[in-house]
Amino acid sequence: MRELIIVGAGGHGLETLWLAKRCGRTIKGFLDDTLEKQGKFFYGYPILGKIAERDTHMNCDFIIAIGSSKLRRAIIKKYFDSKEYNFTVLIDPSVIVGDNVKIGSGTMICAKSIITVAVSVGDHCIININSSLSHGVNLLDYVTLAPGVTLLGDVMIREECEIGAKAVVREKLIVNDGAIVGMGAVVTKNVEEKQVVVGNPAKLLKIIN
Repeated sequence: MRELIIVGAGGHGLETLWLAKRCGRTIKGFLDDTLEKQGKFFYGYPILGKIAERDTHMNCDFIIAIGSSKLRRAIIKKYFDSKEYNFTVLIDPSVIVGDNVKIGSGTMICAKSIITVAVSVGDHCIININSSLSHGVNLLDYVTLAPGVTLLGDVMIREECEIGAKAVVREKLIVNDGAIVGMGAVVTKNVEEKQVVVGNPAKLLKIIN
């Protein structure tokens, strides 16, 4: 198995390091653009350089460990917009995955999450610890689920959405592109593009420009 390079030596990079080790991966190190981190170590693993130096590690697998959906997509577009790069999938050994589940490249599924049946997860998604995806759930690319999210049957989460910790989305709803659902929110109706919704039941807080 190829060595793994984690892009992003921050808080989610640390979470990804732990996940990768639990998956039995050999970690070569990190790429990170922070000037102060160059030439140093991050929890025992070297900062190999800035993201622009990715081409010197073409024999490795990559994973983007950036919590922000928009920033994760921007990094892919700027530095990895080519099929030459190989993105791995990390699924914690404790995760339960049912039948007819599709998981895209560059996606990570963290400890004690449950993916039931007929679920589709796109590329470069983050499904954080203790999340639950019921039958027919469809996550498009660059979705971020914080810890403890519950998505009920046939929910669709479109691209670049971020769902806050312990939020719940009722069955058969759509959360449209770039929307944000706040922590602990209970979503009882569709969320429109770039809306930020909070509360129980979830209500519009603002629209992202």
